Amino acid sequence: MELVTHIEYDNFKMALVWIIYLQVYAAFALICGNKEYDNSTETCCNGTVTSKLNLDNLYSIACCKDQTYDTRWELCCDGVLHTDKSRDTHNCSGTNVYRLKQENGNLFTNSHLDRTTVSDDTKAKRFLRVCGVANKYDPKQNMCCNGTLYPFNVDISCCDNAVYNKRTQLCCGGQLRPRSVLNESVECCGTSPYNSKESLCCNGCLYENKNPEKYHCCGSKPYTFYKDMCCKSEVYEWSDKSLCCGNRTYNRDLQYCFNKQEILDIHESKCNGVKYDTRESVCCGDTTLHPYSNNQRCCGFEIFDRRSHDCVYHHIVTKGNSWCNTEGEYNTTTHACCEGHRKEKTGKSWLCCGKDMINYNVEDCCGGKSFNIRNHQCCSGQILKMEDVCCSGQRLNQTTQVCCGKTLFRKQEIVQKSASYHDKCCPTLGGGVSYDSVNFVCNYNDTVVNKSLLDPLCKGQRYDPKKDLCCNSKLFKNALKDGWSCCHPSASIYNSKKHVCCSGVRKKGKSCRKPRNRIRCPRRCKLKKLNLKRYCKRFLSNTGRFEVIRNIRRLIKRSKSCRCVYAERQKKTCKGKQCVSIKKVIGISVEEENTTTLYIKRKKENFVKRVCKQV
Repeated sequence: MELVTHIEYDNFKMALVWIIYLQVYAAFALICGNKEYDNSTETCCNGTVTSKLNLDNLYSIACCKDQTYDTRWELCCDGVLHTDKSRDTHNCSGTNVYRLKQENGNLFTNSHLDRTTVSDDTKAKRFLRVCGVANKYDPKQNMCCNGTLYPFNVDISCCDNAVYNKRTQLCCGGQLRPRSVLNESVECCGTSPYNSKESLCCNGCLYENKNPEKYHCCGSKPYTFYKDMCCKSEVYEWSDKSLCCGNRTYNRDLQYCFNKQEILDIHESKCNGVKYDTRESVCCGDTTLHPYSNNQRCCGFEIFDRRSHDCVYHHIVTKGNSWCNTEGEYNTTTHACCEGHRKEKTGKSWLCCGKDMINYNVEDCCGGKSFNIRNHQCCSGQILKMEDVCCSGQRLNQTTQVCCGKTLFRKQEIVQKSASYHDKCCPTLGGGVSYDSVNFVCNYNDTVVNKSLLDPLCKGQRYDPKKDLCCNSKLFKNALKDGWSCCHPSASIYNSKKHVCCSGVRKKGKSCRKPRNRIRCPRRCKLKKLNLKRYCKRFLSNTGRFEVIRNIRRLIKRSKSCRCVYAERQKKTCKGKQCVSIKKVIGISVEEENTTTLYIKRKKENFVKRVCKQV
């Protein structure tokens, strides 16, 4: 029995392995159209499976639309297959093919194509040039040299009037020189070729055995750039304190280059072409020299003492004053310059408006003219009445026009009313449209829609305003049925019968004020409660006393021999109903062997004395 069970278990394992294998194979199987295919023996071309077994070289197989071809012997031009053509001897032009021509053992692109095989669209797309008098050619197919067309080749070029092969020859100054060794570093120096990695060419002068990694050119001379320095065409010994000024050097610690032309000492300069010492003189306006002093400065061509004077608009004035073009110097505390005219100030709020002074507490300035700010307004330089509307810098005719406000893509503009009762404008890309704001609305798509057709939305959700609540874009279904309201400015709701809304926060109770800190009767007090009048008769008149304390409840944390004393008072207005006495805890009495102490708060002290005296 055990042997049979073991054999069945082995069969079950083999079946499970085959199931997993089939699932893996199905997951990685290649699909062409609706069929599976083997990539080693078949290929997929535009949804069609084609066999590879009839081709001797599987690596040269490609697709041309829905058929395979051998790239060694065939050519595919925009989905059209051409047999007995290869890319080594032919090329495509649209769906047509043309032959490549061989001349002198070198392969050239055939410029003389069969014009019947090239479409008119292909000809129009070519960028043609003119060679000689009237020979038009495509620079991608031909080369022009001395007015003659030659087939294009990357190794062929033109030297003056002759065609040469760049692999075997070199063009230096219009003269052909033989290239002995095929070397990319061979260049021209004047009319002679040289190796640019071993020699140096400076302005047509060749220096043999001057390695460019160590030598650079300075004009027509070579120099070692890590030992010397080149200033234009002159070579000097390098120094960390030397800099170039033209073709000369100077010590940067003691000298400087003036206007990039002349070397001057560090304390020298030039004024109108005359050299002077900056420690003794100062140049004003680049033309006039004055003696130098620490407190003297230039103002135009003149010099002034900065301790007592200032320079305003190239005029020297007394310190604290200013300059008015037509009136001259004036005191800024008592006068002002209004468009070149000196005006007297009558207060701090008096400032310039055009040529006059106005009181900006009562008036304002509009285009250089004053107006009363109580009944007028400024509209882009025009003074309008306060009841007028300014739109786009113009007065709006409210009977025939409406103002379209500024948006992200449009400026503010005036739009003619479509009807006399229209009072608003809906901005659109093609121009604003007037509408009646009582029955219509401009939606977010800038289109005018009838209000009766609009469904109320709460953050994109439709809702019934008679049943639901929308509080700060948050929807509450059937909230109005249950008596809930929005607690603004938050997105919460509250029931006015149970809660109160305090600045967006729902709280229990009827008032947002904090409850007063009242005395409460502790549960530990096991003795009988009394009102204050009875307590005064019974205890305070004989062995009792009272004491003022801040925190009363701390006294009776452990003591149980205490009683609560109440004060009774009646409501003043009962409104026809039976008056009910209200009791409030006024203090806590702690009884010991011989004494009884009533602990009260300070604000209740006078009340207890008055009641006990009456008793």
